Amino acid sequence: MSRRARFLIVLGIAVLVSVIYLWFFGFQTVIALGVRQLARKTPLVGMAPAQLTDLSISRSPGRKLSYFGYEFEVPWNDIDEAKSSIIADNKAMIAFQSGNSLSVWHGSPRAFVNSVLSNDKIDPSTLRRMYGDEALQSDYALYRTLLETTPDKFTPFISQTNAASRAILLIVKGTILPRGTESGIFAVNAGEFSGFQFGRPANPSGGLSVRLFSNISSLNFIFSQKAGGPTVISQPDINRILRTLHRAPSPVAADAKLSK
Repeated sequence: MSRRARFLIVLGIAVLVSVIYLWFFGFQTVIALGVRQLARKTPLVGMAPAQLTDLSISRSPGRKLSYFGYEFEVPWNDIDEAKSSIIADNKAMIAFQSGNSLSVWHGSPRAFVNSVLSNDKIDPSTLRRMYGDEALQSDYALYRTLLETTPDKFTPFISQTNAASRAILLIVKGTILPRGTESGIFAVNAGEFSGFQFGRPANPSGGLSVRLFSNISSLNFIFSQKAGGPTVISQPDINRILRTLHRAPSPVAADAKLSK
């Protein structure tokens, strides 16, 4: 067989293999390459929830607060009453004389899921087919599905459906991560709640929040640290709030006041 004939055979086989690869894996390959580019531009999408290593609880003198039917303790007793108030029927702002502040947001357990399902550009049946009923049962389940989706789960050899659905999850994930996430995402529990802590205390951005979900409610704690202030918010401080969070003995009105 001549050299030219062998070259043509090898070339033909290479073209055939390439066509077969592109037919079965071309779409997934394009998605995987796009995901790698997204991860370079937005490194946060590569983060997944980890376990907290510091589970200690602050024993500092503090105050018990009641909002939206729930009670919890803060490890600080310098509340600035004049600047603390219920801003809306679902938001409370607690200011401290140190310059730090804590805002508490209350919501339904399916607010995020309902907003996704109500989007006229998204077909609910398609979502359920792509992600399953479990991921759409609650905000916690959908958040967990989003946060556990990372670029390393994309390869050219997953199905086209999985590639498309995971790519959508990764894009949405990049839009919901709050300030402070660059220092870590952590799985947390607080009584009947499960959720996620976004950020470590004293991180460079100064942002830190904890989003919690139960079968009947959701809470979002947003901590604000005054730069150079006398009181530094620590992980044991946050753990104190989470560990003491529970339903109030009796219903608390929407216009609840700071406990005396």
